[in-house]
Amino acid sequence: MGITKYVLPVVVGAMSGMILITLGEMWIETIYPLRAGTDKYDVDSLAKAIKEMPDKAFVLLLINYIVCSFLAGMISTLVGRRTSLRPALVVGIVLTLAGLYNVINLPHPLWFSVLNLLVYLPFVYLGYLIVRKKEVNSENKDLVLK
Repeated sequence: MGITKYVLPVVVGAMSGMILITLGEMWIETIYPLRAGTDKYDVDSLAKAIKEMPDKAFVLLLINYIVCSFLAGMISTLVGRRTSLRPALVVGIVLTLAGLYNVINLPHPLWFSVLNLLVYLPFVYLGYLIVRKKEVNSENKDLVLK
């Protein structure tokens, strides 16, 4: 198991995905600010503020998770030299587990919680599909997808 083929792409992909998600959440907070007096480092205070958020904010969050998962899949595939699906899938699992942790610890609408957990893996995979290497079969010159 090569570090540059599997470990590094997972670390870089997962970290970039989480950083991009955080930046997106910060941007969304400028559009839908948390209520005054909310302490982001206090779970109870944050939970009360989340309950007051409009559905539009959750839709933006979901779009943020989709875009960032897609980009994380692309990044992990590019760092892994575009040859293996494994790093992208592991990144998708890591992001799903982070989303699960978030859903368990903070109250969210049920529809958001369910969709949140379903978006990471498919969009990481889509990111992989976009940048993976394609080989040309020398016998019939057709594209063979790896």
